[in-house]
Amino acid sequence: MLKKIALTSLFLLIISCQTKPDNAATKIQEAVKIDDQIIEENPYQTIENEQQAKTLNEGEVEIIKEIKEVEVQDRVFFDYNSSSVGSESSKVLDVQITWLKDSPQIKITIEGHCDERGTREYNIALGEKRALSVKNYLVNGGIDSSRIQIISYGKERPAYFGTEEDVYAKNRRAVVVVN
Repeated sequence: MLKKIALTSLFLLIISCQTKPDNAATKIQEAVKIDDQIIEENPYQTIENEQQAKTLNEGEVEIIKEIKEVEVQDRVFFDYNSSSVGSESSKVLDVQITWLKDSPQIKITIEGHCDERGTREYNIALGEKRALSVKNYLVNGGIDSSRIQIISYGKERPAYFGTEEDVYAKNRRAVVVVN
């Protein structure tokens, strides 16, 4: 559901900004419909398929690829020992605000996560601060706070395993989950 809403919102944004002729917009809409069908039939299949390759030119395929890259962004990342929303995270959250405004029936849970360093108690508290920072950003963007729950998993649910900084950075995150 998150994918569909984000995809639709970004599609409308791109269409309103593009200078391509109307038939390009129609082709992209058709590709989005094809993608929705593919996701329902097999959610592990990618967007590209033979039918789309035959109906879309290279520029239109690139637009769809860009939409796909943005629409899967359900998480934001944090610096070490920080719960501040950075500029890259703001971009992701602004997209989330758009689709949440367009679909007022959607309720979400924001999960706060940390890397494995520090005590369990410290990381639970930091994960909660991260989730709360994201919630506050969304609320300040016009989303009703009653639609948003938060939970902290601290370091208990890492997305990646390892002791390198790039692994730690991927685990310092807040994830938005549709209820």
